[in-house]
Formats: sequence, C-alpha cells, structure tokens
Amino acid sequence: MHGPAIRRLEVWSTPLRLCHWALTLAVMVLLLSGWLIRWAPERADQVRDAHFVAAAVLVAALVVRLGLFFLGSGPAALGALLPDRHRLGQALAVLRSYLTLGKLPLPRWYAHNPLWAPLYLLLYVVLLGQVLTGAALLQDVTMAGGVSLRGLHAWGYFLVMGFAAGHVLASFVHDAWGKADDVSAMINGQRIFTLEPLQEEQNPGGVVIPLSTLTNDRRDQG
Repeated sequence: MHGPAIRRLEVWSTPLRLCHWALTLAVMVLLLSGWLIRWAPERADQVRDAHFVAAAVLVAALVVRLGLFFLGSGPAALGALLPDRHRLGQALAVLRSYLTLGKLPLPRWYAHNPLWAPLYLLLYVVLLGQVLTGAALLQDVTMAGGVSLRGLHAWGYFLVMGFAAGHVLASFVHDAWGKADDVSAMINGQRIFTLEPLQEEQNPGGVVIPLSTLTNDRRDQG
C-alpha cells in the first residue's frame, strides 16, 4: 500500500518574499531603535540614523507591496487576503486549533493563513499610519482636538510589536506541530502539499480542487 504523495509547489513569488523580508528587517530595526529613542534617551542620538534608514526601507517595501496588491496575481494580489465564506470557515478552524493547542487539526490552505490574512491588511494600514505620524513628528506637526501624534505613534508601535510576536510564534508553532512549512516556504517560496486519495463518502457534496489546477494557475501567473 502506497502512502500519500508529496508535492512541492512554488507559492510565494520572489518579489513577494523580498518584500516580506525587507518589511521584517525594517520593522525589527524600527522596533528596537524606537524603544531606545523612547525609553533610553541617552542612546537616542546613536540609533536615530538607523531608525530613519529603516523607515526609508519600510516605505520602499510598502510601496512595492501595495503595487503587488493591484498589479500582482495569485497570493500577491489583494483578493488573496480578503475573507470570503470559505476562508472565514477555515479561519474559525485555525482559531479552534490554536485554542485547543493543536488537539484539533489545522485546516489545509494553499497560501495565506486564513485567520491571519485579514490581520496582514490591518498591519499594512498600521504601518502606513506609523510612516505618516513619524513624518509628522519630524515636522513638529500638531493635531487639533488634543490628539497626540506621539501617542498615536506609540500605540502603533505596540500594535506592530504584538503582531510581529504573534506572527513569529504562529509560524514556528505550525512547523513544530509538523502540519506546515511556513518558515522554509518564505525562504525558498515552496510549500509542501500532501496528496491523499479522495474518499467520496468522506466528502459528500464537497467541492474538490485538484492540485494540478493550482499548479496551472501558478504557471499562468509567471
């Protein structure tokens, strides 16, 4: 009796991976330097230039990523992050798996984690807000109504830090549970898929999408 077949498919394109790692590096430097500027002011002058350079990298990566939303295809396109009925069902299944510490299995998905995908969109909005508030702080711009730009920038800082910590933890947990290859996939672009024989009685009324369809779609995107 043969076991399930294993296939590796390129899911994450090179531009998408470059944007991901540029954003990752920029956010890490910004979080560290921002912490030093705010809570260790004696180090502020030493890290301020690094903060500005990382901000420039962040802006460039965001511009490219936003361009891929509308000019890219497949997982790079905006539609791949927008929830629909199927993805919402998968997102609930992912959440249940998290809450049971993996006792309930993770669902299968092709590209973006269905629970995290809408959070990625929120992250881009927060990052854009950080760029705008940071630039306004440099120009000593004040806001009406007693709103503190520095306070908004600080709240954005904590949101980004929380997202980054959760994203890294989830990626490693998926790999540790042996149900995903999230870490290596964002390096080489390829995800591993297990092809198991379909039992009709196990999928009554379901819709089956052959893996070959995903392969053909990926080729068309090139």
